[in-house]
Amino acid sequence: MFNSVVLDVVIGLVFIYLLYSLLATIIQELISSYIGLRAKILKQGIARMLDDDDNVTGISDAFYDHPLIKYLGENKSHSKPAYLTAKNFSKVLIDLLRGENVQPGQSFNPLIQQALITGETLWGAGSKISPQTLSYLKSIWADAQGDVEKFSGFLEQWYDDTMERATGWFKRKTQLILFLIGLALAITFNIDSISIATKLSNDPKLAAQLADNAAIYAQNNKELFTLKSEIPTASSNVNSDGSAVQLEAIVKKSNELIDSATNIVNGNLADTNKLLGLGWKDVHTDFCWWRNILGWLITALAISLGAPFWFDLLNKLVQLRTSKKDGKNSTNTSEAKVQPITLNIGNQTSEEAVG
Repeated sequence: MFNSVVLDVVIGLVFIYLLYSLLATIIQELISSYIGLRAKILKQGIARMLDDDDNVTGISDAFYDHPLIKYLGENKSHSKPAYLTAKNFSKVLIDLLRGENVQPGQSFNPLIQQALITGETLWGAGSKISPQTLSYLKSIWADAQGDVEKFSGFLEQWYDDTMERATGWFKRKTQLILFLIGLALAITFNIDSISIATKLSNDPKLAAQLADNAAIYAQNNKELFTLKSEIPTASSNVNSDGSAVQLEAIVKKSNELIDSATNIVNGNLADTNKLLGLGWKDVHTDFCWWRNILGWLITALAISLGAPFWFDLLNKLVQLRTSKKDGKNSTNTSEAKVQPITLNIGNQTSEEAVG
């Protein structure tokens, strides 16, 4: 079991990683929005379904030229939609197969059957269906026994399964972006994990102060990560019009992200950096570059794990620390209590929260 000093050091490090992960996540979200990363991953997933490989163009181009898909794009610079429901996917694909000249009340079955036999869509001038995609469409058409409604359900399930993998692609890309942002932040603010851990280990009072502030932060931000930030392309993560449910609940506009980043930098991060003496002002002449580089890399790797991971871990460690303190106070009521320094956290100071 950790002793109190070691636990305070660990909590202090986790708190630092959380704060910088929050900043990195906001920066990553701004970058992802600017480059249209979600739309690119969605397009990659659609192409993976409708085209055999990078060298064989199937019907993904025709899919994106469909009016329903074309007008889901945000603007001219981001012309491809970032979110798409499974129902819209199946509708567009069935439209491509049956063509646009269907009359009201006309059965789709013969038209879809014809497209699957000829291997070419009936929408517009027609597009050749790539062999592997055609093979799979024939398979689920047979499973549906020619029933268009069942066929649509199989298409929706196919889409949802693919988008689950696409979420994994998105997370890997964002984790790489987070690592690069984390490395840049570590160098900019000189966040050397090794030096910080050494400083906290050598100064138990400082470690306790930072741990107290971390506990207050965790208490005041319990609802911070109840939602997940990921690529909401599966039907369970989007509204009927294709807009994101989870992401909109976290961030709505770019200026809100910028405001959040500014508040983090000017608030908790500024106080924590001042408390620990982070930065480049007090770098000594015996500065060890190789150790500092290693410390930066550790910090960058930690930040790449994401703010939700560190927030969850911080809550667990704070609960462990609280239980240890409660047990110690019950056996020794005369033990001195470490008072944290005053930090502005939310709408109250650390001293007010601790009482």
